[in-house]
Amino acid sequence: MIPSKKNSDHKPHRNSSGPVSRTAAHGGTIINTITIVIFLGLIILGLWWIFKTLGQAGEQYTDAMITTQHKALVINCHANLRSIWQCIQSYAITNEQFPSSQDELVQWCGGSKIFRCPASDPPVEYVYIPGQNLDMPPDNILVYEPEPVHDGKCSVLRLSGQIDLLTPEEVRVAVTRTIERLK
Repeated sequence: MIPSKKNSDHKPHRNSSGPVSRTAAHGGTIINTITIVIFLGLIILGLWWIFKTLGQAGEQYTDAMITTQHKALVINCHANLRSIWQCIQSYAITNEQFPSSQDELVQWCGGSKIFRCPASDPPVEYVYIPGQNLDMPPDNILVYEPEPVHDGKCSVLRLSGQIDLLTPEEVRVAVTRTIERLK
């Protein structure tokens, strides 16, 4: 038996993707596109923030490393001056006076390596001011760097054994005052 073509119970199926559904699907495409653009924008913003933060962290790390290296070189320089001070004290105990020249002091210390600042390239040699004794003012300069090596400052060893960082102008004034006191 063949079904009849005119079946009153059977109504033609309307496709759910008719004109009304197509408009809804087109609107969904626009919303999906906007959502994707916003989502990608947020991802790009997040990545930009991460790279910016990493860049700043790297910059801070680099700055910290440079600062640490400068401080280490200053400490090494001051350790040299402390060693020179110990050599001068040892010389004074043995000979009852300070060395009469820088050459004599260098020989007593066993070499000139500690008489060069490790922070400078080429090395800056420290300058010793002979002719002093412990009865003189303790703020006299005993050994100093003639050039600013440490961020525009020079290390100095005072007659009291104190080590300071001074500007070149302060070193010039202090050395001049020390030399005047020798006369």
